Amino acid sequence: MALLSACSNTGPLLIGTVRDAYTGEVISQANVRIATQSLSTDTNGSFQTQRWRSSDTLTISAPDYEPLSLPLASQPQVAQSSSMTMTLETSLRPNTLRGMVRDTYTGTPIAGAELSITLNVSNTLVVSSTVEGGYRFSGVPEEFSITIHAPDYAPHTETLSRTTNLDVSLRPNVLSGQVTDRFSGQPVAGATVRVGDAQATTDAEGRYRVTDIVADEQTLEISADGYAPLSEEIGQTTVLDSVLRPDTLRGRLVDQETGEPIANATIIATPNLPGTAVAYTQIQSSSDGSFTLKGVPEQGYIQVLSPGYAKEVLEISPGNLPEEIGLERFVVKALYVTAAVARKPTLIQEYIDLIDATELNTIVIDIKSDLRDDLGLVYYDSQVPLVKELGLSYDYIDIEPLLAQLKEKGIYTIARIQLFSHDNVLSDAHPEWSIRLKETGEVYADYPGPGIRYAYLDPTNRNVWDYNIQLGIEAALLGFDEVNYDYIRFPDWYGDAASFRDTLLFSEPIDPVENPDRMYEVLTDFMQLAHRAVNEAGAYMSIDVFGRVTLGPSMTIAQDIGRMGAYCDYIAPMAYPSLWGPGAFGLDSPVDQPYEVLAAANASGIEQIKDRYARLRPWLQDHTDPWAYKVVKYGPEEVRAQIEASEQFPEIDGWMLYDSANVYRGAFNGAVRPEK
Repeated sequence: MALLSACSNTGPLLIGTVRDAYTGEVISQANVRIATQSLSTDTNGSFQTQRWRSSDTLTISAPDYEPLSLPLASQPQVAQSSSMTMTLETSLRPNTLRGMVRDTYTGTPIAGAELSITLNVSNTLVVSSTVEGGYRFSGVPEEFSITIHAPDYAPHTETLSRTTNLDVSLRPNVLSGQVTDRFSGQPVAGATVRVGDAQATTDAEGRYRVTDIVADEQTLEISADGYAPLSEEIGQTTVLDSVLRPDTLRGRLVDQETGEPIANATIIATPNLPGTAVAYTQIQSSSDGSFTLKGVPEQGYIQVLSPGYAKEVLEISPGNLPEEIGLERFVVKALYVTAAVARKPTLIQEYIDLIDATELNTIVIDIKSDLRDDLGLVYYDSQVPLVKELGLSYDYIDIEPLLAQLKEKGIYTIARIQLFSHDNVLSDAHPEWSIRLKETGEVYADYPGPGIRYAYLDPTNRNVWDYNIQLGIEAALLGFDEVNYDYIRFPDWYGDAASFRDTLLFSEPIDPVENPDRMYEVLTDFMQLAHRAVNEAGAYMSIDVFGRVTLGPSMTIAQDIGRMGAYCDYIAPMAYPSLWGPGAFGLDSPVDQPYEVLAAANASGIEQIKDRYARLRPWLQDHTDPWAYKVVKYGPEEVRAQIEASEQFPEIDGWMLYDSANVYRGAFNGAVRPEK
């Protein structure tokens, strides 16, 4: 505000002070012009003069400020005042903006950053930062927005008011580096490098450059075929070299003796032994035995399970896994013992001694009870959750010391599990998981003799599947080399297929008349799940089938080894000579001709599973069937005949002797050779 009164060249004293419009601070060395007179403000921002007229225009300017022109006549007080001293307070608005542009991470100046302020549609102020990172704008309005761009940095925009100094930190938005192989040190080309949504691909030298990384993204993720994924924090850096660990084993399986490629195998990687697979692959009908196993851990074991061969176990050695793995042929020669025998060390020792002294090399042990009063009870302290929940196990067999003893002697171990029949305790615990009679809702059961009851579980019920698959996994992790599922079938039926459909109730509609394929699929669907689960736990899986299935698919049991052969390692037909009637295979009396029966059944079974994944391994009769059409006491001669009938086929991988009473008149009396 000015209070002026003068009308001559010399008159009242005009005293003025110039201040900063934003801060109120005085401005020294401001230039003040009145007519031809030029003044400068002192350190107090003041000036004074008597040489002025009311018609003059006061002009004030200072570096970094918007100039001010003030006509004195426009001041209403000039005409009214008669004072001898006039005081004028003025302010200049700053119109410059200066500051520094620095790197957020390092604090170092950024040269060449482009800064822009848009004044209007057609007028934009643009400057660049200097080598020292500094910048300066002139002609800046009171309010404005500034935008800063610099290569490899996230742009910055800010709206300012009454501001003359602005230091800006720009966040780097790029990351570059090189990706190499941990073991070879060679660059990894074609790797995908990702930070949030921003990504790049490594070049032939393993180098990458990710741009436009958004704020708050601090995780670098790298993936490449054949390598374990890598995730690491970026921190405040723009250069990050990374090392990838190979996690893919590419190899070839061959027969150790012949060098021929192996067509069928499951390859897994486990962190421990025993342990469950963290990586799994299966080859089927491979012409060259080649495989690719992805997801191999840094430490652990590679396990190879191929039907007809001994399991191969290789410790994972960083950067040094073989590209070719040779497998050794293995032929099972087994003896079966019941759970009741296995629970008593003094009893089972007799069978261990027989195996130890002869060509026998395998023992099959029931892990469920075979006794009528607790049929299906798990005979060791099972930790399967459902078994524990239902209280369906008892600590009869001291299983771990027994398995350790057998392993020490080099005996191959098979855990036999009754599946859909011979498991009364599970059926009684969950009747709704059983096959039931449509008319009464009662559980369906076989009654083969006085006081004998075999409840039948529902093959379509997934709870039954889960229960038995978990037992199979547990058996494998306990150390069994193989899991054998018996009673993997629907009930045999002596009426017609229509009465089967109309009498029995399942969890889903089952009709052997209109939809027999579904019955076959139920069994193979179970097998597909079980096979992978058991293999992933490091064990082979076998199934038992009726002997007649060697001739072709059979209803109503729904066993078809042509289909089933895709989902297990071994198929074990029970082609006992005493079960065939006169005329079978063109034989007058099959029970008297064990060699001919097994030779014919084996030949037919081999043809049924030709080119399938599974191999054939028959059960052989070492017992006398009192209910056969003709009772023939089986001993060493009859058992040996069956062995020789099986061993003549190179497509057959051994045999298993069966006697439900575990007497074995053949095996204990010379049917098996004394040498190993």
